Amino acid sequence: MNKIISVFLVLLAFSGWITGGVLIYGVNMNRDYATKMAGENAFNIIEQSLHNDHSEAVILANIELWKQDGWTAQIGSIITLCQSDPQRFQQWVSAKNIPQICKEAK
Repeated sequence: MNKIISVFLVLLAFSGWITGGVLIYGVNMNRDYATKMAGENAFNIIEQSLHNDHSEAVILANIELWKQDGWTAQIGSIITLCQSDPQRFQQWVSAKNIPQICKEAK
């Protein structure tokens, strides 16, 4: 009888470890997905706000205007992109201006 209980307890322990591993994997996948989607949402907000701007100088001026006027959706999106994937700004501005944009948004 003791041998059966011992085997049962060992199997129970292993099943707990396996279940814990599966749950940790799921949490990590969800966190990665949420981070990716936060960056996508921020990118879409900025892209929509800049859809008519073609000049880099105009884009930089608009970003400064957003900061002065307190446009929280745009500035929050800039901060999110600066934290998650600042290279996505290269779609609108040159790489040398990205650190300036991220610094000004904070």
